[in-house]
Amino acid sequence: MNYKKFGILGAILLVVCALMMVTAVSSSSETTDDGNYTLQINTSGKWRLDLTVDGKYSSDEGVGSKTIKINNTSIDYASVTVNQYEKGPTNVTLLNGNKVLKDGKSSGEGVETIYFYYKAQ
Repeated sequence: MNYKKFGILGAILLVVCALMMVTAVSSSSETTDDGNYTLQINTSGKWRLDLTVDGKYSSDEGVGSKTIKINNTSIDYASVTVNQYEKGPTNVTLLNGNKVLKDGKSSGEGVETIYFYYKAQ
């Protein structure tokens, strides 16, 4: 091989490396909220949660506020029922990252049920 061919191959290699670096930087700076689904229950009283996400049921009970990680990469639908056993108010929010997908709240008058259904668009 002569020096001209080495020069052309070197230039091509530099262009390929530069494109790879630009692609790596641009893809690492993109953020996505997928997979960061949480349910926030904000209250000072006693509560019970019945949660169904894509056909999988779970329940929880507690006193005071709690954040529950759902750990799904996507949600097709979610059915959320929170029974407030003591005076509230109680706020319940389904989030993907910082984006509010659906929320519900009680008036705080006593025993109440907060229900909502989320369906992905």
